[in-house]
Amino acid sequence: MLRRTALAVLAVASVAAAQNDFNYDKTTSGRMGSPLVLQVSNAPPNQFLFFIVSFNAGPIPLVLLDGIDSRSLSVGGDLLDLLSLAITSPSGGASYTLNVVDDPTWNNLVLHWQSAIWPGNPTFFGQISNDIVSQTGPADTGLLAPATMTAARAFGATFFDRNNNAGAGDVLVCGGGAGTLTGGTGLASSDLWDFRHMTCTAGPTMGTARSLHIAVTLNDNRVLVIGGVDSAGAILSSCEVYDPATNSFTPTNSMSTPRMLHAACKLADGRVMVAGGASALDLVNLSVTALSSVEIWDPATGNWTAANAIGGTRIGPALTLLSTNQVMVSGGVQVGYFLGVPISAASTTATQRWNPATGNWSAGASMPKERALHHYNQVTLADGRILMTGGMDVDNLLAVQTAPPVANADIYNPVTNTWTATTMAASRAFHSATRLPDGRVVVAGGAQGTLTTPTAIAGVEVFNPATNGWASAPALTGPRGGHGAALTPDGLLVLFGGQGASTTVNTIETLRF
Repeated sequence: MLRRTALAVLAVASVAAAQNDFNYDKTTSGRMGSPLVLQVSNAPPNQFLFFIVSFNAGPIPLVLLDGIDSRSLSVGGDLLDLLSLAITSPSGGASYTLNVVDDPTWNNLVLHWQSAIWPGNPTFFGQISNDIVSQTGPADTGLLAPATMTAARAFGATFFDRNNNAGAGDVLVCGGGAGTLTGGTGLASSDLWDFRHMTCTAGPTMGTARSLHIAVTLNDNRVLVIGGVDSAGAILSSCEVYDPATNSFTPTNSMSTPRMLHAACKLADGRVMVAGGASALDLVNLSVTALSSVEIWDPATGNWTAANAIGGTRIGPALTLLSTNQVMVSGGVQVGYFLGVPISAASTTATQRWNPATGNWSAGASMPKERALHHYNQVTLADGRILMTGGMDVDNLLAVQTAPPVANADIYNPVTNTWTATTMAASRAFHSATRLPDGRVVVAGGAQGTLTTPTAIAGVEVFNPATNGWASAPALTGPRGGHGAALTPDGLLVLFGGQGASTTVNTIETLRF
């Protein structure tokens, strides 16, 4: 018995991890009362396949099964009575369904999964999949993920890293920090959310610390990171490109003008447009340099070129690529000057549309409600309409610091050039707005209070584009604003960091709609 135990300990210390020979992924979110569906792909065809589940990551050294296999499974052996057997299809696919009971005892079950071909030759198991981790949770209700970020982050940039593994659902959150709109403290670090394993690890480091920057995903899945403020709050003109193939950031050419609270979008031809923002911002002394300039970046050359300016200097406008391939600039705080000194500042309802054929801007329909800082939570609906939610309403120059958020959520139809007004139950800015697979939009968290003293909230509302109506959903586990958000391939809505009730947080929250 002693000899057998010693051999087992030796085996655990020396076995290699499973080889990830084929793909195993989640296709549903683990919502209680709904099936959890797991999908195998690219496995050997027409073979027996074991589905293995555990409450822990093991490992199980396979040398214990046949004495010759140096691999190990990344699951434990505590639920072997739930072992399931299937046969892969001629294309190498198979699926497993777990009916997640709508019962409190099923809340927050973290399960580890792996699958393996049987029999192997000469080993007990043949090819083995990657392992995955799932978490069950109540319908429409926030639940803290089983991981946290390596740093507390607000006002960072969040985007998908489709190349990190075959799950194609990993998310990178770069920069951000503990600062505010008027006192940014950017970080150069990033966090990588592993979609398959529900873990968060340190990602690559940017060349420059940034907060309040914008990230635009390019046609080749690289990501352009634009401007923002550095660790000392200095406004940046520098830009860099994240390459998922190398998992690294590299510098590209800088804009001609430093920008924060600017807007950016990818054009129909793959180039990137940036507009407006501020190159200097001191709200305490009312020293503001607002911008009307527009620049366009070419991914083929890395160069920026000037384009025709928008109508008026705008801080916190939104840029939107429309279904017509035109670009709309909307809202923002329009600043007026006399001899270089700001004498007026107010959120505007004005919009203009940019025609790529001529490069000219023309007046568009005015928004029903003036707003600024709504660029970060606009959503393009499935039918091509644009939903603009919340934002800040600056009434005049002397009231900039006390500007409140708005509850208005208005819908733009680019075909008819018209707006439809709707209203959320709560005013908010710095929230997330995410379109679900069924077309609904989830608005989560954000802030109330004022521009310089925001108060994070936990409220959640859901927009139905079929009725243009809003419905309340259960609140988040805690307030958060200025956070990142991503909808992963299994339909799970994941929220990253943000400013909490009293401090910037590193927690990650998951929601299942």
